Amino acid sequence: MNNHLKDKIRGIIFGAAIGDALGFGTEWISKQQVTQEYPNRLQDYNQITRYNNSKGMEGWFPGDWTDDTDQMLCILDSLLEKQEIDIRDIAAKIHHWAITDGMGMGRTVYTVVHTPGFVENPYEVAEKVWSDSGKQWAANGAVMRTSVLGIWQYHDLEEVKDNAEKVSRITHPDSRCLGSCVAVCLTISSILQGETDIEQLIAKITKIVQPYHPEFQEYFDKAAVSLESLDLDEGLNPGETNSVGYTLKTLGAGFWALQHGQSYQDGILPIIHEGGDADTNAAVAGALLGAKFGYSNIPHRWIEGLVYRQELDAKIERLMAIMLRN
Repeated sequence: MNNHLKDKIRGIIFGAAIGDALGFGTEWISKQQVTQEYPNRLQDYNQITRYNNSKGMEGWFPGDWTDDTDQMLCILDSLLEKQEIDIRDIAAKIHHWAITDGMGMGRTVYTVVHTPGFVENPYEVAEKVWSDSGKQWAANGAVMRTSVLGIWQYHDLEEVKDNAEKVSRITHPDSRCLGSCVAVCLTISSILQGETDIEQLIAKITKIVQPYHPEFQEYFDKAAVSLESLDLDEGLNPGETNSVGYTLKTLGAGFWALQHGQSYQDGILPIIHEGGDADTNAAVAGALLGAKFGYSNIPHRWIEGLVYRQELDAKIERLMAIMLRN
């Protein structure tokens, strides 16, 4: 494993965590409110106004990530222990996190993991919860945690696709969720394999995921045009239907960043300032940008400011060591 590949792997995981930690500052507020709250724009963790006050969650600190990264680490920790995709072990780790911490978890994950029988039969429980919702729930709680699966077995795209689907199904069996995870993971794997033509790569990924649901084309088209066309804060303004947290909006944000961002910073900050489910949108975008630009091109202050950066780095080192042996 050469240094270039290591830099990209580290960039994917740190990129997701940093996007999550920065995006928390504008999560669940409208774009207009973002402008009011951060008139000079949000640039660093210590500017975030939501810690330990009535607007935020007690227990978060500047540079801390949220449930997006916590759940990604449930997958990563399982890989480090089992050295394979073990669905029940990942489900057990998500369940343990949910009942011992779980701050910030979305409605879908909360409902699924707190349903009796989840640890023993996660697929069956997740399918029932989705069916009981009228098969309408297509939240972004699976795609937000999925980036590490683009690293694991990155050399085999069929395995990556299969793994992405399997892990999505633990909580999110909707085809839009499955396709979102597949799109992100295959893109990351392709970049790790050496793909540098982003336009060509996005065209290939679009074709692969179209069979999952007809709306994929619409969101890839929007991402190609502008970030504003994705309307990431839809539902947080008067008279709007609530679409915040929709998996295809998050996917669109990630692919907008991959296509249009000229640097990690250039791609991540505009997404944060759109509001909506900003930490999740930025976590997905951050992973894709980290793959494209590498760890060495992420602003140093954002890496140093992460509360648990040393623990994260240690896990990445262990992951790369396992990948070398395998």
